[in-house]
Amino acid sequence: QDQLQQKIICPGPVTCLTASPNGLYILAGVAESIYLWEVSNGNLLAILNRHYQDLTCLCFTDDSSHFLSGAKDCLALVWNLYSVLQAEPSQIPDPRHVWSRHSLPITDLCCGFGGPLARAATASLDQTAKLWEISSGELLLSVLFDVGIMAVTLDLSEYHMFCGGMDGSIFQVDLCAWPVQRDRTFQTERENGKVFKGHRNQVTCLSVSTDGSLLLSGSHDETVRLWDIQSKQCLKTMNHKGPVTNAFIVLAPANMFNPDGKPSVPLPKFSKHLHGTESNDEQGSEGVTLRLGLHQQESGESYLEKAEKMYSQMYSTREK
Repeated sequence: QDQLQQKIICPGPVTCLTASPNGLYILAGVAESIYLWEVSNGNLLAILNRHYQDLTCLCFTDDSSHFLSGAKDCLALVWNLYSVLQAEPSQIPDPRHVWSRHSLPITDLCCGFGGPLARAATASLDQTAKLWEISSGELLLSVLFDVGIMAVTLDLSEYHMFCGGMDGSIFQVDLCAWPVQRDRTFQTERENGKVFKGHRNQVTCLSVSTDGSLLLSGSHDETVRLWDIQSKQCLKTMNHKGPVTNAFIVLAPANMFNPDGKPSVPLPKFSKHLHGTESNDEQGSEGVTLRLGLHQQESGESYLEKAEKMYSQMYSTREK
């Protein structure tokens, strides 16, 4: 089997990692710093040091124009990617928004759809999940639970917010409930029909299917569970040999079930130093290729062309 893997050496343990939806950039949290790489050439474009404690989560908006970062310093920051890329290497750009309404470490982030007009949700050990508007930075909703919240996600229509607790419970919050209240308390005994019960330890990750009918959850109880959202019944349990740290639902690539499909994605060596400060030896070093299957002759398309084509295919699939 022709499989090559590239190891990227970072300055310290990576606590969170994400890629932009258009496939052009990678973000990593290392201690209290955010590292931004360009995938096509491996250049380290920026190191952002605006958090005061270790990073816990990172996510991009669906159009890759902004990204959010959360950390143990109780702050969630909103960054404009263009502003970060245009900043001088000697300057640390300012985030577009600083959300400081949590009183304990941020544990998870998620963005809805709409690019810079989207809404974003944050979860925290302070037993709250909050909903924000990225464009204005305004706090739209704060929900108080009786346990710390470790994971949060929104369904595609953004009618519901799902929150995973430290006790293994998953709570469903109706975002269209009337009357509209910015501060709400989720009372488990009164809203028992909106709680998923089955995990025996803290929930670490949540993901909703595109049709809004299924919820995927992972937990430190070493299981991944698939739930029917309407009935709150567990449809399938997948056991693992250790705590589950991440799990999510993705759209199947167009050629996933094509027997002749043999993807080959070229990746360069990722730089350890900011772009423009590398030594001549490092600048002249050759890249490697990450192959996910048997070798196949390249068609001549550049990485950017392939990424753009993949991105357009994903959107056309979602629109259908």
